[in-house]
Amino acid sequence: MIRAEIIVRGSVQRVGYRDLVQDEARRLGVRGYVENLRDGSVKILCEAEEEVVKEFMKAIDVKEDLLKVESIEVTKTSPPTGEYQYFEVKYGPLEEELSERMVAAIKYAKGMWSDIKGMREDIKEMKGDIKEMKGDIKEMKGDIKEMKGDIKEMKGDIKTVLKKQDETIFEIRALRDDLRSYIDRRFERLEAEIRAIKEKIGLM
Repeated sequence: MIRAEIIVRGSVQRVGYRDLVQDEARRLGVRGYVENLRDGSVKILCEAEEEVVKEFMKAIDVKEDLLKVESIEVTKTSPPTGEYQYFEVKYGPLEEELSERMVAAIKYAKGMWSDIKGMREDIKEMKGDIKEMKGDIKEMKGDIKEMKGDIKEMKGDIKTVLKKQDETIFEIRALRDDLRSYIDRRFERLEAEIRAIKEKIGLM
């Protein structure tokens, strides 16, 4: 095990960072304490296995919402003393802590209000997109209606063509029958003329 003194710098005061450090320390079984320093940084004194301390430092290297850790530095290491039974937050005077909690609440409220404003803008933009989509759908309906009219007209044209085709086929059949009848009559006449010629020349 080792005893490590860690200094964390960044936007780490009045944003609930000490509570986060305490939660992670208790999760990993780290013992010691965390406290705010006058220069705006946060000091952590912890005791744990070296690998656990490394994991702990990774867990508290956080950048989310208003909390932004810029650097984590181990300023001192030494053998553990075993004086800490758990991990705690060292608080300052009551007035200072209340003031810090109030400032943190105001900061988070401002952040939430900014998020809400952003959401309102997104909703407004979505409404515009929906309105545009409605216009596109209306235009598509008009196109579909026009296509239905074209299809209906095409069906009428096809029906007319089919009707004319039937009439043409009927006329061709009638013409073929007339032609066959004409050819039959011509053959009969030729046969009669050939018989008459044969009779005259005595071939019959």
